[in-house]
Amino acid sequence: MQTLTGVVPFAIVLLYLTMQTLWLIIGRISRDRYLRDIMSFRTPTSALSRYYGWRVENSANGIVEGFVLVFVLIIVVIGLGLVVFTIDLVIQSFPIIVFVVLFSLLSTAQQVWRVKEIIDKETRIVTSIKTSNDKIGVAKSMVDELYDQGALGDGRTWFALFKLAQKRDQTGWAIKDVLIEKGKEEDIRIQEPSKDTSSTDSGPEIS
Repeated sequence: MQTLTGVVPFAIVLLYLTMQTLWLIIGRISRDRYLRDIMSFRTPTSALSRYYGWRVENSANGIVEGFVLVFVLIIVVIGLGLVVFTIDLVIQSFPIIVFVVLFSLLSTAQQVWRVKEIIDKETRIVTSIKTSNDKIGVAKSMVDELYDQGALGDGRTWFALFKLAQKRDQTGWAIKDVLIEKGKEEDIRIQEPSKDTSSTDSGPEIS
């Protein structure tokens, strides 16, 4: 009995870490698919891509997701306790369960805060473009400024811009046009050095 008392907390923590890891892996895969879609100016189609789009739509969705995760975690822990151990052992491990739940809520709070930062950036971008008569010009200055920053450019702002480019309104169309044009400029810039190299390395002409 004493051995089982020590095993239950370990099993609960291990179960939490497993679920948390799976959640993070699913989130990472979903994010990558969502990014591929919006950076190609496609409407998210896969289930994981749509799920991530829902997650970053607003902060409330992140809160809902977090509480669902906690609910599932509690159900799984109690179910495991009833099947593998006894309800008394699970009750004795209540402090561990509370710790795990609080840690899970902390992870949720971090996710919600990141989404809030993106939403705030979207709001500032939309306000700047909507209040300007030269919407294309404002969007272009934002993209150029980010691009000039190189690797130091704020990834969340890039994310917000590509996300807003999905909108079917004047703001979304302005951002989309600028991003597409910037992409074309970069394609040309990348191709030009290769053309110069091929012409330089063509070797001497034989007459």
